[in-house]
Amino acid sequence: MVVSVGACIYFYQGGAEEGQGERETQVWWIASDPHVGYGTVDSLGVGIEDVNEYVEKIEGVEVDYAILLGDLIHESSWYRGRFLRSMDNLKVENWYYILGNHDFENPPWEENLLPPVDTMLNVMGMKWILISDHMGDTYDAPAEATGGTMPEDVKAWVVDQILYSDEPVFVFSHQPPAQWEVWNEEILDFVVGSELRAWVYGHVHDWSAYWHENQTLIISDCSLDWANNYKGVFMFLEREDDTVNVTLKFRDHKNHEWIEAPLKGEMVENISFSVEVA
Repeated sequence: MVVSVGACIYFYQGGAEEGQGERETQVWWIASDPHVGYGTVDSLGVGIEDVNEYVEKIEGVEVDYAILLGDLIHESSWYRGRFLRSMDNLKVENWYYILGNHDFENPPWEENLLPPVDTMLNVMGMKWILISDHMGDTYDAPAEATGGTMPEDVKAWVVDQILYSDEPVFVFSHQPPAQWEVWNEEILDFVVGSELRAWVYGHVHDWSAYWHENQTLIISDCSLDWANNYKGVFMFLEREDDTVNVTLKFRDHKNHEWIEAPLKGEMVENISFSVEVA
Protein backbone atom coordinates (compact mmCIF):
# COMPACT_ATOMS: atom_id res chain seq x y z
CA MET A 1 0.00 0.00 0.00
CA VAL A 2 1.37 3.41 -0.98
CA VAL A 3 -0.15 6.66 0.18
CA SER A 4 0.81 10.31 -0.09
CA VAL A 5 1.79 12.86 2.52
CA GLY A 6 -1.15 13.70 4.73
CA ALA A 7 -3.35 10.85 3.53
CA CYS A 8 -5.55 9.50 6.28
CA ILE A 9 -6.86 5.96 6.55
CA TYR A 10 -9.51 5.11 9.12
CA PHE A 11 -9.88 1.77 10.89
CA TYR A 12 -12.73 0.62 13.04
CA GLN A 13 -13.55 -2.89 14.05
CA GLY A 14 -15.34 -4.68 16.81
CA GLY A 15 -18.45 -3.50 18.50
CA ALA A 16 -20.32 -3.95 21.71
CA GLU A 17 -22.77 -6.36 23.19
CA GLU A 18 -26.08 -4.86 24.18
CA GLY A 19 -25.75 -2.91 27.39
CA GLN A 20 -21.98 -2.56 27.18
CA GLY A 21 -19.71 0.26 26.07
CA GLU A 22 -17.95 0.24 22.73
CA ARG A 23 -15.04 -2.22 22.73
CA GLU A 24 -12.59 -2.94 19.94
CA THR A 25 -9.32 -4.83 19.70
CA GLN A 26 -6.46 -4.93 17.21
CA VAL A 27 -3.13 -6.76 17.00
CA TRP A 28 -0.20 -5.31 15.04
CA TRP A 29 3.05 -7.04 14.07
CA ILE A 30 5.98 -4.60 14.01
CA ALA A 31 9.36 -5.60 12.58
CA SER A 32 12.36 -3.95 10.96
CA ASP A 33 15.56 -4.34 9.00
CA PRO A 34 15.20 -7.61 7.08
CA HIS A 35 17.79 -6.31 4.55
CA VAL A 36 16.53 -8.66 1.85
CA GLY A 37 19.44 -9.52 -0.44
CA TYR A 38 22.19 -9.02 2.14
CA GLY A 39 23.79 -12.37 2.85
CA THR A 40 22.07 -15.72 2.58
CA VAL A 41 19.75 -15.63 5.60
CA ASP A 42 16.03 -15.24 4.87
CA SER A 43 15.19 -13.42 8.08
CA LEU A 44 12.01 -11.94 6.61
CA GLY A 45 10.78 -15.42 5.71
CA VAL A 46 11.50 -16.64 9.24
CA GLY A 47 9.51 -13.77 10.71
CA ILE A 48 6.59 -14.27 8.34
CA GLU A 49 6.48 -18.01 9.03
CA ASP A 50 6.21 -17.36 12.77
CA VAL A 51 3.55 -14.67 12.32
CA ASN A 52 1.54 -17.00 10.09
CA GLU A 53 1.83 -19.78 12.66
CA TYR A 54 0.74 -17.36 15.37
CA VAL A 55 -2.22 -16.25 13.28
CA GLU A 56 -3.30 -19.83 12.64
CA LYS A 57 -2.49 -21.80 15.78
CA ILE A 58 -1.54 -19.81 18.85
CA GLU A 59 -4.17 -18.69 21.34
CA GLY A 60 -6.69 -18.06 18.59
CA VAL A 61 -5.44 -14.48 18.19
CA GLU A 62 -5.78 -12.82 14.81
CA VAL A 63 -3.03 -10.43 13.68
CA ASP A 64 -4.87 -7.59 12.00
CA TYR A 65 -2.09 -5.33 10.66
CA ALA A 66 1.68 -5.15 10.20
CA ILE A 67 4.28 -2.38 9.87
CA LEU A 68 7.82 -2.91 8.56
CA LEU A 69 10.16 -0.16 9.76
CA GLY A 70 12.63 0.17 6.91
CA ASP A 71 15.82 -1.33 5.51
CA LEU A 72 13.56 -3.74 3.69
CA ILE A 73 15.75 -4.29 0.61
CA HIS A 74 19.50 -3.99 0.69
CA GLU A 75 20.62 -1.38 -1.85
CA SER A 76 19.60 -3.11 -5.08
CA SER A 77 16.43 -3.32 -7.16
CA TRP A 78 17.53 -6.88 -7.95
CA TYR A 79 15.97 -7.96 -4.63
CA ARG A 80 12.73 -5.99 -4.84
CA GLY A 81 10.80 -8.92 -6.29
CA ARG A 82 12.09 -11.23 -3.56
CA PHE A 83 10.83 -8.84 -0.89
CA LEU A 84 7.38 -8.48 -2.47
CA ARG A 85 7.02 -12.26 -2.98
CA SER A 86 7.86 -12.81 0.67
CA MET A 87 5.24 -10.29 1.75
CA ASP A 88 2.69 -12.07 -0.43
CA ASN A 89 3.11 -15.03 1.93
CA LEU A 90 2.20 -12.99 5.02
CA LYS A 91 -1.27 -13.98 6.22
CA VAL A 92 -2.01 -10.46 7.42
CA GLU A 93 -4.26 -8.65 5.00
CA ASN A 94 -3.21 -5.08 5.77
CA TRP A 95 0.47 -4.22 6.01
CA TYR A 96 2.47 -1.02 5.73
CA TYR A 97 6.09 -0.14 5.25
CA ILE A 98 8.41 2.80 5.54
CA LEU A 99 11.85 3.19 3.96
CA GLY A 100 15.20 3.11 5.74
CA ASN A 101 18.66 4.29 4.78
CA HIS A 102 19.44 1.11 2.78
CA ASP A 103 16.26 1.07 0.69
CA PHE A 104 18.00 2.81 -2.22
CA GLU A 105 19.88 1.76 -5.35
CA ASN A 106 23.62 1.84 -4.66
CA PRO A 107 25.08 3.38 -6.79
CA PRO A 108 23.87 6.02 -7.71
CA TRP A 109 22.00 6.56 -4.40
CA GLU A 110 19.21 8.47 -6.14
CA GLU A 111 16.51 5.83 -6.62
CA ASN A 112 14.07 4.67 -3.96
CA LEU A 113 13.66 0.91 -4.22
CA LEU A 114 10.01 1.32 -3.20
CA PRO A 115 7.88 4.48 -3.15
CA PRO A 116 8.49 6.37 0.11
CA VAL A 117 5.53 6.33 2.47
CA ASP A 118 4.68 9.29 4.71
CA THR A 119 1.17 9.01 6.01
CA MET A 120 -1.20 9.26 8.93
CA LEU A 121 -3.45 6.46 10.15
CA ASN A 122 -6.34 6.94 12.53
CA VAL A 123 -6.24 3.91 14.83
CA MET A 124 -8.84 3.71 17.60
CA GLY A 125 -8.89 7.48 17.95
CA MET A 126 -5.09 7.74 18.00
CA LYS A 127 -3.04 9.42 15.29
CA TRP A 128 -0.30 7.12 13.94
CA ILE A 129 2.34 8.81 11.76
CA LEU A 130 4.53 6.71 9.43
CA ILE A 131 7.58 8.47 7.98
CA SER A 132 10.24 7.23 5.55
CA ASP A 133 13.85 8.03 4.85
CA HIS A 134 13.97 9.79 1.45
CA MET A 135 16.52 9.72 -1.33
CA GLY A 136 17.25 12.73 -3.51
CA ASP A 137 19.87 14.76 -5.31
CA THR A 138 21.07 16.27 -2.02
CA TYR A 139 21.78 12.92 -0.42
CA ASP A 140 25.51 12.64 0.23
CA ALA A 141 26.32 8.94 0.57
CA PRO A 142 27.98 7.55 2.53
CA ALA A 143 28.26 10.57 4.85
CA GLU A 144 24.49 10.69 5.42
CA ALA A 145 23.91 6.97 4.98
CA THR A 146 22.98 6.45 8.61
CA GLY A 147 21.53 9.86 9.41
CA GLY A 148 18.53 9.78 7.11
CA THR A 149 17.01 12.56 5.02
CA MET A 150 13.56 14.11 4.71
CA PRO A 151 12.10 16.76 2.39
CA GLU A 152 11.24 20.06 4.06
CA ASP A 153 7.52 19.72 3.34
CA VAL A 154 7.43 16.28 4.97
CA LYS A 155 9.39 17.56 7.95
CA ALA A 156 6.97 20.47 8.43
CA TRP A 157 4.00 18.11 8.11
CA VAL A 158 5.41 15.72 10.74
CA VAL A 159 6.09 18.51 13.23
CA ASP A 160 2.63 20.01 12.72
CA GLN A 161 0.93 16.64 13.15
CA ILE A 162 2.73 16.08 16.47
CA LEU A 163 2.73 19.60 17.87
CA TYR A 164 -0.86 20.60 17.11
CA SER A 165 -2.63 17.27 17.58
CA ASP A 166 -5.56 16.95 19.97
CA GLU A 167 -5.29 13.14 19.73
CA PRO A 168 -2.62 10.83 21.14
CA VAL A 169 0.22 10.48 18.61
CA PHE A 170 2.37 7.43 17.82
CA VAL A 171 5.28 7.86 15.39
CA PHE A 172 6.82 4.98 13.41
CA SER A 173 10.14 5.60 11.67
CA HIS A 174 13.33 3.86 10.67
CA GLN A 175 15.68 6.30 12.36
CA PRO A 176 15.66 6.89 16.11
CA PRO A 177 14.40 10.43 16.75
CA ALA A 178 17.66 11.46 18.41
CA GLN A 179 19.75 10.29 15.41
CA TRP A 180 17.68 11.80 12.62
CA GLU A 181 19.87 14.61 11.38
CA VAL A 182 17.08 16.56 9.68
CA TRP A 183 15.93 18.10 12.94
CA ASN A 184 17.39 21.48 13.83
CA GLU A 185 17.03 20.64 17.49
CA GLU A 186 16.29 17.61 19.62
CA ILE A 187 12.82 16.71 18.37
CA LEU A 188 11.76 14.98 21.58
CA ASP A 189 12.53 18.01 23.73
CA PHE A 190 10.77 20.21 21.19
CA VAL A 191 7.50 18.27 21.49
CA VAL A 192 7.44 17.82 25.29
CA GLY A 193 3.92 18.66 26.41
CA SER A 194 2.40 17.55 23.10
CA GLU A 195 0.21 14.47 22.65
CA LEU A 196 3.19 12.33 21.51
CA ARG A 197 2.85 9.05 23.41
CA ALA A 198 5.12 6.60 21.57
CA TRP A 199 7.91 6.59 18.98
CA VAL A 200 8.79 3.19 17.53
CA TYR A 201 11.85 2.75 15.31
CA GLY A 202 14.31 0.25 13.81
CA HIS A 203 17.81 0.91 12.44
CA VAL A 204 19.90 0.04 15.52
CA HIS A 205 19.43 -3.77 15.37
CA ASP A 206 19.03 -3.97 19.14
CA TRP A 207 16.44 -3.56 21.86
CA SER A 208 16.05 -0.22 23.57
CA ALA A 209 13.15 1.27 25.52
CA TYR A 210 12.73 4.20 27.87
CA TRP A 211 10.21 6.85 28.86
CA HIS A 212 11.13 10.35 27.72
CA GLU A 213 10.09 12.96 30.29
CA ASN A 214 7.65 10.36 31.71
CA GLN A 215 5.49 11.10 28.69
CA THR A 216 6.65 9.26 25.57
CA LEU A 217 7.74 5.64 25.16
CA ILE A 218 10.79 5.53 22.88
CA ILE A 219 11.39 1.97 21.71
CA SER A 220 13.35 0.07 19.06
CA ASP A 221 12.06 -3.32 18.01
CA CYS A 222 15.49 -4.97 17.67
CA SER A 223 15.41 -6.37 14.10
CA LEU A 224 14.96 -9.37 11.86
CA ASP A 225 18.34 -8.84 10.08
CA TRP A 226 21.03 -11.30 8.97
CA ALA A 227 22.76 -11.86 12.32
CA ASN A 228 20.44 -14.37 13.96
CA ASN A 229 18.25 -11.76 15.59
CA TYR A 230 14.88 -12.75 14.09
CA LYS A 231 13.14 -10.48 16.60
CA GLY A 232 9.92 -8.51 16.38
CA VAL A 233 7.17 -6.91 18.44
CA PHE A 234 3.46 -7.52 18.73
CA MET A 235 1.34 -4.55 19.79
CA PHE A 236 -2.01 -5.41 21.34
CA LEU A 237 -4.63 -2.65 21.43
CA GLU A 238 -7.89 -2.73 23.30
CA ARG A 239 -10.24 0.22 23.38
CA GLU A 240 -13.14 0.47 25.76
CA ASP A 241 -15.02 3.76 25.85
CA ASP A 242 -12.38 6.53 25.87
CA THR A 243 -9.39 4.44 26.95
CA VAL A 244 -7.00 2.47 24.75
CA ASN A 245 -4.85 -0.06 26.59
CA VAL A 246 -1.57 -0.76 24.77
CA THR A 247 0.60 -3.81 25.42
CA LEU A 248 3.88 -4.57 23.64
CA LYS A 249 5.19 -8.14 23.69
CA PHE A 250 8.56 -9.23 22.31
CA ARG A 251 8.99 -12.19 20.01
CA ASP A 252 11.84 -14.48 18.97
CA HIS A 253 10.52 -15.56 15.59
CA LYS A 254 13.13 -18.25 15.01
CA ASN A 255 12.41 -20.09 18.24
CA HIS A 256 8.68 -19.29 18.23
CA GLU A 257 8.70 -17.91 21.76
CA TRP A 258 8.01 -14.81 23.78
CA ILE A 259 11.10 -13.20 25.25
CA GLU A 260 12.07 -10.40 27.61
CA ALA A 261 13.48 -7.06 26.50
CA PRO A 262 15.18 -4.23 28.43
CA LEU A 263 13.29 -1.23 29.80
CA LYS A 264 15.56 1.24 31.60
CA GLY A 265 18.05 -1.50 32.43
CA GLU A 266 15.52 -4.08 33.61
CA MET A 267 14.33 -7.08 31.63
CA VAL A 268 10.54 -7.10 31.21
CA GLU A 269 8.08 -9.48 29.59
CA ASN A 270 5.94 -6.67 28.20
CA ILE A 271 5.35 -2.94 28.30
CA SER A 272 1.81 -1.77 28.99
CA PHE A 273 0.27 1.68 29.19
CA SER A 274 -3.00 3.44 28.51
CA VAL A 275 -3.95 6.51 26.48
CA GLU A 276 -7.10 8.55 26.64
CA VAL A 277 -8.93 9.25 23.39
CA ALA A 278 -11.99 11.29 22.54
